[in-house]
Amino acid sequence: MAMKIGFSSLVCPSWDLATVVAKASEYGFDGVELRGLRGELDLARVPELAGNPQATRQLFKSNNVELTCLGTSCSFSSRDRKELARNRVALEETIVLAAKLGCPSVRVFAGETVNGEPHNKTLARAAAELSKLAPLAAEHGVVLLVQNGGDFSGSADLWFLCDSVCHPAIGVCWSPCVAMTLLEKPTTSIPRLGSRLGMIHVCDARFDETGFMSGGYALPGQGDVGWDRTINLIKGVGYQGYLTFEWPKLWDSSLAPADSVLPEVAAYLRARVDDQQPVLTAYKGDKKAPVFVKERSPAGRC
Repeated sequence: MAMKIGFSSLVCPSWDLATVVAKASEYGFDGVELRGLRGELDLARVPELAGNPQATRQLFKSNNVELTCLGTSCSFSSRDRKELARNRVALEETIVLAAKLGCPSVRVFAGETVNGEPHNKTLARAAAELSKLAPLAAEHGVVLLVQNGGDFSGSADLWFLCDSVCHPAIGVCWSPCVAMTLLEKPTTSIPRLGSRLGMIHVCDARFDETGFMSGGYALPGQGDVGWDRTINLIKGVGYQGYLTFEWPKLWDSSLAPADSVLPEVAAYLRARVDDQQPVLTAYKGDKKAPVFVKERSPAGRC
């Protein structure tokens, strides 16, 4: 089973749902992650989704496109109990909506460190909150995917979070581009996260030697992430989920519009997915490979 390709609705913030799905089909994508729709980031408040889930399911089915994930703004690092409660309620609503839509995952954030609090203590609180929500997600057949970002951009943080929760309904939405701000390369993060990977965000950019995004966003394969090798690494850990193109047009209006980038991105990702996985061996093609000479056995011995 090969990986599939999709894109986030961040790419096309002005499109309505019918247009998003139709364009996904037209350009050859397998699925769509919804991160807001026409300016509304709280998907549980979008009439096109919550008003008639069955019609939405039929829209995706009739276009042979999958709804892969519902993206939220929920995070669980705050020390404010009221804020945590608000995020918990919002996530519970989105989990229920995802189940009605037949969507397999919901994306969340670990959050930010709190002033004066040790990094790991903030992470531990986020893990405790997610532990309370994981059973509800599992009950509805949904996986919660924690996105790397903010103060928790590295794979060690997300590995710690998943390991602390220790529940099959918790996974990782991994962006190698975000990890590059810490100078963390895919050769470190992909093997470390392994089976915890539930979605890969495909974004590219140009960085300086400190991890600062000095050259702005770039299309996959045209920046410094090194997507050709990264996708081979992802194949190498047995990942069979989605490569989801993320182009934050919603936050940066200067980026090229969706219709001008999606066809090129679809062609690039499809070619990478269809590439034959290179044979990795210590000896193949190695001119200095050891030569094993078969010795003759002494008489009478086999």
